[in-house]
Amino acid sequence: MMSSGLKIVSSKGQGSVLNVVHGWGMNAHLFDDWSDELALYFQINLIDLPGHGLNHEEILSLDLAALAEEASHIPKGTWLGWSMGGLLALNLALKQPQQVDALVMLCATPCFVTREHWPHGTDVQVLEQFANNLQLDIKQTIQTFLALEVMGVDDERSQLKVLKEKVFERPLPSKQALTAGLTLLRQVDLSSQLKNFQIPSLWISGRRDRLVLPAAMQQAAELCGGEYYMLRGSGHAPFIRQAAELTQIVKNLL
Repeated sequence: MMSSGLKIVSSKGQGSVLNVVHGWGMNAHLFDDWSDELALYFQINLIDLPGHGLNHEEILSLDLAALAEEASHIPKGTWLGWSMGGLLALNLALKQPQQVDALVMLCATPCFVTREHWPHGTDVQVLEQFANNLQLDIKQTIQTFLALEVMGVDDERSQLKVLKEKVFERPLPSKQALTAGLTLLRQVDLSSQLKNFQIPSLWISGRRDRLVLPAAMQQAAELCGGEYYMLRGSGHAPFIRQAAELTQIVKNLL
């Protein structure tokens, strides 16, 4: 079965196009509230990855060229990728630069796991543990992941409640997509391609992010000459409590 790729599940606003892509195990519904603000300035397309949200019956490919090709029906514009969505948006910008006017990486890096040349990545054992847990209970695994996303922020409990509500109001991601996503996060390393990256880019990290460390994002921004910005009060999901500030940062870039 071939994947038909990314799916726009919501469009709103007018102006230049801003395509927004969620991360592993999540869905576009998470951005509904924030996108209302963004839509004052842009035409927002909220996108579900294959196997996720309202696109949960599709297959998530492990082929980077195919993943970029699958995005070719989405309107050209700025791409904003959160977490794993950022990795896939960067892959698109490298492989199909004509599709991408600018790139916003939100709590996302070109290389998720720690490597010799990439010291600020996540320990690969974290991904292996998630892969093992997936075999037992998909929903519980996603709940554990959500808890990691807000760990250490001031209003941890209320942010976790918001995330859970949004994520579980949509169909659960397929086991295939979740497993493939973990494989992509473990294997993909686009960092060496950043030195020749010509597209304007903005790299936004949360100071309290436990999954994508600010130091990794700063390193990536320096490699490609992009702009780097750190949100002091945020963890891995800054669009919940710092949406207004995020909107201004994105607006200023574009």
